[in-house]
Amino acid sequence: MRDQAAKLRASVQGAGSGRTVAIASGKGGVGKSNFALNFSLALCKLGKSVLLIDLDLGMGNIEILLGKSADYSFIDMIQKRLDFEEIVESGPQGLDFIAAGTGMNNLFQMDDAGFVHFQAEFERAQLKYDYVFLDMGAGLTEESAAFILAADESIVVTTTEPTSMMDAYALIKHIKQRHAKLPMHLLVNRAADRREGQDTAARMQEVVQTFLQAKINLLGILPEDKQVTRSVKLQKPFIDQKDSKAAAAIRQLAASYQKPGPDTAAKESTSFIGRLKDIWLKGGTRNGENPRFSR
Repeated sequence: MRDQAAKLRASVQGAGSGRTVAIASGKGGVGKSNFALNFSLALCKLGKSVLLIDLDLGMGNIEILLGKSADYSFIDMIQKRLDFEEIVESGPQGLDFIAAGTGMNNLFQMDDAGFVHFQAEFERAQLKYDYVFLDMGAGLTEESAAFILAADESIVVTTTEPTSMMDAYALIKHIKQRHAKLPMHLLVNRAADRREGQDTAARMQEVVQTFLQAKINLLGILPEDKQVTRSVKLQKPFIDQKDSKAAAAIRQLAASYQKPGPDTAAKESTSFIGRLKDIWLKGGTRNGENPRFSR
């Protein structure tokens, strides 16, 4: 197996770094999946290779937002032991995506053999991309927390509404208490204007600093935009709407995201799969049991 892995790495020279980024939100309805999709497309337009994996199992939205129907899904890969190439779908701008699928209620409802298969396929896929985005389900479970904790970094999406901010803070608190060094970015969505977005970000950053003694970098602010709602109804990404303020903003975010800031840590030597495997083993998956995460 090591020889096969070495040959594979040698055959994909010049492939992406495979930086794994978890995109999460404290509650649903904040535009997380729509951001994940259009942000991925914006990076593709800049020449980056991107894989978007919908991990909102049973309630995935990426297919709907694209107006496409996937033949296979993430769940199919686990349950049917399919290869990575069999489940990847092609989207616009060269984007590759994996649909969530239905039927498996949580990410760790798989035996050890299923996890080993996922591990092998993910490591192989990761070699092909600059970025692998994980579109997590809204809210936080121990299962989804494991994927966020294992990622190279995380983007937390919130709106300017107090309830959204509170739920976003709760998510950040849970993650930071378990992995203080994980780089986390804040994306403020649907701001009425730039000032409202900046005020929201400043309040979030102050609370995180005061109560968690941690920092969260502001990725950016997306304005409220009727074009976004119209694009969702048409099942087309809003990134291609020329008169969309949100599209213009997300293109700027993508351009600046390529240039690591002072709050973005260098990629860890341990891989995403390596970190996830540690969490999996600590959870206790022997004899086919589901992980029992310590709280």
